[in-house]
Amino acid sequence: MEWFLVICFIISVTSLYFSYGSRHYIPEKVLVDMGEQVFISHLPVAKLNKKYGKTIPKSSVTKIQLAGNYVSFFNASDNAVDIWAPSDRLAKPIFEYARGIFKDADVVVINC
Repeated sequence: MEWFLVICFIISVTSLYFSYGSRHYIPEKVLVDMGEQVFISHLPVAKLNKKYGKTIPKSSVTKIQLAGNYVSFFNASDNAVDIWAPSDRLAKPIFEYARGIFKDADVVVINC
């Protein structure tokens, strides 16, 4: 029984580290420019395994939105990919980096 609790504790601490560690929200690591496509590491687990991220074409993004600590990428059919950051301080650099990648997209900032 004690081993189970120790394992649960280790998993919890690891999860918190990958969810809230500021070094995991470096814009160049969250948004990887691959030419005509961009790999988005929008989930904490995507930092461990790339199969959990999303790859989207640059031409499909029509709008970039910053709302609090969320950065959203919308396509023509209004489907969105959201990136959550633990604070506004970490979301703003991701948003600014995305503006440089998706130059033709509309930019929306919602103050929350």
